[in-house]
Amino acid sequence: MTLKVLGSESAGNCYLLESFFEILIIEAGIRLNDVKKALNYDLRKVIGCFITHAHGDHCKYATDYLKAGIDIYTSAETIQAAAISGHRVHPIQANTMIRIGEFKVIPFPVPHGVPTFGFLINHPFSGSILFVTDAAYISNKFNNLNHILIEANYEDALLTSDRAVGKHMSLDTCLEFLQANDMKQVRNIVLLHLSRVNSDAKLFKKSVQAIAPNASVWIADKGLEVYLSKYPF
Repeated sequence: MTLKVLGSESAGNCYLLESFFEILIIEAGIRLNDVKKALNYDLRKVIGCFITHAHGDHCKYATDYLKAGIDIYTSAETIQAAAISGHRVHPIQANTMIRIGEFKVIPFPVPHGVPTFGFLINHPFSGSILFVTDAAYISNKFNNLNHILIEANYEDALLTSDRAVGKHMSLDTCLEFLQANDMKQVRNIVLLHLSRVNSDAKLFKKSVQAIAPNASVWIADKGLEVYLSKYPF
């Protein structure tokens, strides 16, 4: 399983989880043509797109994805706010597992000011993947995670305004979450949605690495690819 980051910022968010046989998209915040380019203009392996919430940098291009034959999975509130409809739009509920291809996805609510989901994703090739972006904090605890994709948007000392506070996850909150959870099997931690002005990628990576010395820590820059395997090399 390979994670491909196509966008992880306020300009647009989109991630691909690509196995040998199928591709799951998370977020529809970048142009469909950019997704096509990343997939060599072949969408046949795409089995669906999960969207966390209705802000434009996460769902702006959902209608274009639908027109291309990509099914969308998101909350009823996001469906209404994003004004999307049709037989390829699938409302999902918190804490109810969805099976799509070989993926199993459990959505769970996170605080962001609008209805927002995080996703616990399982696949035979990757094991358990936690995906959370655009959340002030995560109240859930998790066991047996193999990979964590988590927002680290800002550092208090670097804040130029309080706009992100209460809606996005600070570095300190991210660190607190990681320390409170079972990290024994975590092989990769990918830091998502860093603020352009209120973050420091080197500091964030070093801080996370200090509390997770056995994991590989990555910054979700556009173009990043990370191999997400259930097993050690």
